[in-house]
Amino acid sequence: MPVQDNEDKRVPDQPAIDAEEELRRRQAQEQQHNETSVQKSGKLLPFLNAKAEHHQSRIDSLDEKIANQTDKIDRNNAKIEALSAKADKLEDTNRMLKATVGGFPLVQSMIRKNEERIRAIREDKIPKRQQKNKAGWQKIDKLTAKRAVISHKFDRVVALNDAIRSFSIGFNKERREVFADAMTRLNEATVECLSDKKAALMAQKQEIMNTYNDPATNTVDRFRLQQKINDVTERISALEDRITKLARPVTHYEDFTNDELDASMKLTSDKIADMAENDDVTLPELAEETVTAAQSVEALDKAHVTALADKFNRQQTADVEVQLEDDYNMIDGIINNGSKEDIDKAKTELADTIKSMESLADNPYVPQEMRDNAAAELVKLKKQMELLADSDEVFVESWLSEMLDNGTAELTDNGFKVNADYYFELPRNDRHYETMTEAQAVTVMSALTASAVDFSAMSKGEDTVSITVAKKDVPVLNDLMFSAIGKVAKTEAAKENAGKGDKGKHQTINPEYYSSLPEKERFTSTEPVKTAQAITAELEKAGVPFSAVVRRNDTMAITVRKENAPAFKRIESVVKASLARERIPLSPEKAQAKQQPKRTALPQRQGTGYFSRKEMQKEAQRVREQGKKQDKPASAKKKDNQGLE
Repeated sequence: MPVQDNEDKRVPDQPAIDAEEELRRRQAQEQQHNETSVQKSGKLLPFLNAKAEHHQSRIDSLDEKIANQTDKIDRNNAKIEALSAKADKLEDTNRMLKATVGGFPLVQSMIRKNEERIRAIREDKIPKRQQKNKAGWQKIDKLTAKRAVISHKFDRVVALNDAIRSFSIGFNKERREVFADAMTRLNEATVECLSDKKAALMAQKQEIMNTYNDPATNTVDRFRLQQKINDVTERISALEDRITKLARPVTHYEDFTNDELDASMKLTSDKIADMAENDDVTLPELAEETVTAAQSVEALDKAHVTALADKFNRQQTADVEVQLEDDYNMIDGIINNGSKEDIDKAKTELADTIKSMESLADNPYVPQEMRDNAAAELVKLKKQMELLADSDEVFVESWLSEMLDNGTAELTDNGFKVNADYYFELPRNDRHYETMTEAQAVTVMSALTASAVDFSAMSKGEDTVSITVAKKDVPVLNDLMFSAIGKVAKTEAAKENAGKGDKGKHQTINPEYYSSLPEKERFTSTEPVKTAQAITAELEKAGVPFSAVVRRNDTMAITVRKENAPAFKRIESVVKASLARERIPLSPEKAQAKQQPKRTALPQRQGTGYFSRKEMQKEAQRVREQGKKQDKPASAKKKDNQGLE
């Protein structure tokens, strides 16, 4: 850890640093420290995710074992009922035989055999099944208790993960709500884990005491056991103190003010960052120290709380904005949360910039100073890309959280499922699949929901989601996908027409959409370029997918799906009417002159004999052409044909 050297090392001839400049430098150092703390705490997220997956796999394994034991008990119960019914039937048979033909020796022998079978069932077979059930319930109790312990650990990991994630949320209200909820769950899970340890120690103590009280235990062993009892008692007492210290009501963090929550987030983020530097720190210690740091706000005075809250808010604003803006001076106190399309565009542009900078930094033919500057710039650009990637993750998590609350989605080992029942309702040969990234899938699924199109979705590996729709809904899916994420559905038409929409000879717009449409589903209209450009702009605003190509005669062919032809025609009529209104109207004189037939002589002008040079030249040319026609003799063929018509 760097240590600040407070010794003034300035030589006498150096001027004193301006007070304002010194304050700015200290604020920058403090800001750098704050950003580093948040970044350090964020490094724990992969570790916590791995822990959560480990606990979840153990819970799933225990659930499977409990289900197997339950199935065995159910089978035993069914067998017991069958054996009991068989014994009852044999008893009824014996009563009937005794009442009718019981005096015959052969019948008496049958009755005795039935009685032996009844005795074997009621005294041997059924008790054995019941004993198996008893052992099965004991196993289930043990597995359930073990599952509860692991579940508490799982809840602790998830809550700690959510608390760390809350630090990077841009909206103050949402950040505080997420943090308060995460800390409430973390507090409860930590107390539960400590209580589990206490219960285990108490069971261990009871076992030692049973051995201690056994008459067969000698004095020397009892002395040794007494030391163990004292040690376990001290550990139980220490756990009780920790539980009492950490225990809080469920509404504890809900009663915090905004400043208290921000101050608590400041203290917890710093504490987590410090502990992240220690490789030997355990998860229980991390969780307990985080809860303790959050609760330490209770002992601070109002001024101290306000100061911590201000630091945290400045840290959050700068941490997000500095990575989004090129210059810290552009920070305006408002986090710029652009639309999803803006973020995707920014990511594309940023990726291109990073690629260019990497080629510049690795180019041995440019000056070393330029290469160093490019390398330094690369660090900033990659941080910006990480932040934009996090925005995708937050976008997905926010949507998924809402779907989980609605009961439409459910979590799985690999991610999540949405509308899983619909997948199984569709016949196998009626399913159409599309695979894309999580952020793209959320955008498409939102559009499908808004369009009332049934679908199912499931995570497939890291950052990959498969969406399933019925084949009849593929045209709608194709339009929504193209409008939302610029992709087309992988249909047979798209495969057949691949590459046909873009020959490279003319300027094209969205040629891949044209390729995805079967020929019979295309509606094409050809317009002048200016008119077509206005129409395509309105199509984009209306969310109507289209393709276009500029032809040689200064016209543009626009293609949409036939289902969208009515919408295209409405937009076309509106655009043409608007362009007609923009034209300058003719004066009454020009309009009247335009309607009159052309004259061979020059037009008469009122009050003047003036003609423009252009008009005179045109009239002279007309007269010359007329004279040539009159002087030209008729051809022989023309003469021969004269008088025949």
